[in-house]
Amino acid sequence: MKTKLLSVRFAGGLVAVGAVLAFAGCASNVNTYERAESQATPNYIADKRVITDNTLAGLIRVVSINQSTVSGNLLKIQATVENLRNSTRNVNYKFEWIDQDGMALDSANETWKTLVMQGRESTTISTVAVSPRAVDFKLKFRE
Repeated sequence: MKTKLLSVRFAGGLVAVGAVLAFAGCASNVNTYERAESQATPNYIADKRVITDNTLAGLIRVVSINQSTVSGNLLKIQATVENLRNSTRNVNYKFEWIDQDGMALDSANETWKTLVMQGRESTTISTVAVSPRAVDFKLKFRE
């Protein structure tokens, strides 16, 4: 199986985004309707993108990542992901948590999950840290 990788580095800490996509067939594009003037005030993370595969970068992109804190001290991350093609895509993703020393935190509940995206669809994926020790994260995509 051939895999491709797309990396994104976030200024708030070291974060890598790997992406691998599978072509899943044809489907309709998605029309979306939302408030003309958003009432939300997300806390977006500034990012620096490192593209290692231009083909992959043309299939899917991370539009934005924002963060908040829940339950007083747990980091919550939400990523908006966009399918740049007209066809349906199956995307597998997972989050990994990093402590202040740059060490990965074990997380039994952060396993690979499948996301089905229709043509031109934008959607969000999110997770909450497994420990208050988590100060950073990695979001990975694969086929």
